[in-house]
Amino acid sequence: MIRKSLPLAVVLAAPLVLFAQSPCRTTRLTVFDSNLAEFHEERTIDLENGPNLVEWRSLMPQTFVRTIRVTADDRITVAREDITYDGPDIHGQKSPVLHLVLRNEGGPGPHKVQIDYLAPGLSWKGDYGLLLGQPGASATPEQMQIEGWVTVENNTGADICAESVDLVAGEVQLLLPGAGSQGAFTANAQNAYLDAGPARAAAESAFAEVAGVSVFSRFRLGRNIAMAANASVNRFALFQRLKLPVEQRFIFENEAATQTLGRGGFTLAPRGLTVRLVSRNQTASPLPAGQVTIYTQEDGIPQVVGQDQIPLTPATADFSVTQGRSNQLQGTRRVLDRRNLPDPSALNRQKLVTQVEVVIVNHGPSPTTAFVREAVEGYGREWTVTESTHPQQKLGDSRMEFRLPVPGNGNVKLVYTVESH
Repeated sequence: MIRKSLPLAVVLAAPLVLFAQSPCRTTRLTVFDSNLAEFHEERTIDLENGPNLVEWRSLMPQTFVRTIRVTADDRITVAREDITYDGPDIHGQKSPVLHLVLRNEGGPGPHKVQIDYLAPGLSWKGDYGLLLGQPGASATPEQMQIEGWVTVENNTGADICAESVDLVAGEVQLLLPGAGSQGAFTANAQNAYLDAGPARAAAESAFAEVAGVSVFSRFRLGRNIAMAANASVNRFALFQRLKLPVEQRFIFENEAATQTLGRGGFTLAPRGLTVRLVSRNQTASPLPAGQVTIYTQEDGIPQVVGQDQIPLTPATADFSVTQGRSNQLQGTRRVLDRRNLPDPSALNRQKLVTQVEVVIVNHGPSPTTAFVREAVEGYGREWTVTESTHPQQKLGDSRMEFRLPVPGNGNVKLVYTVESH
């Protein structure tokens, strides 16, 4: 960075080079999960009265120069910005250099100057490890231990050091070069501030320090994060050894026309029920969206038993992840009857009457509950279950759920008739 106070006509011709040093070039780094980041840099520069030429040589290689914003003290105005491409050579590309003409009317001495801009090459994702506890009285796990990590990828080709790092996700509209008139990405709708340092989270506390900013949340874990160019993947702990309750559910979910029929349409082919783990975020902070690897422990050794994605989960809200399909609980479904009948009260003078049979077989010794979720076919939103062997509850406009107790080494049959208008 350089600075010189000269008459404006002379400043651009004969600058004097002066450098301002900082432990980290970047004061605050904001990383979106769409391969984009916002860089904030602050310097204290000795400025003289009148115009000063300042050269800023710390811009990232692929800086979107039209997003550069310069701010300073109230008595300092930015008279001009020029960009040259004679900075450090990174991956065969010269980095941009920002040349500023700052007019100082606040008296000679040190003044703070900040710039911020957008640049590609940085992205982040959340990662979780979920260890299921030992089976409880229900013969299924009732508690789990979860740890959270953030993976930041640095593909800028440059070393980065930031006093703080903000991880941002949500539905944000960005006018990215080459992406047409506008682009948007949707993810967590949350803000996670990470500063380097060990996570201090204990089993009963999810995060070291949490603060709310509007609709965002902030996680502060330390200070001064360095991400080297030759270490493109960097992982930071959000929390560890967090214990949460968990309920294992066996779900048999079907569309209205689903039939588990084998070859020739006559043989029923059983399908394993989906094993879903349901828990609640009991911390005071949201859980960022991310990939979850599920483990169970056998002889003291964790074993991978599935993977899924966890959505952004607000504090006190429920979330679920799918482990896979059960090899003990299996279900079949077939449509026994489907008829269109006249109905003078309906808008189209017809109603659809459908009779469905669902059979759940338990090949294990322990009794359990099967959650059978059925889609309803029809002409509109009006539908009624006229007959059923088991009670049901509505799930939205076109779905319903039956909870079927299934004995160990036994089966249960559900038959229902639904009318749609």
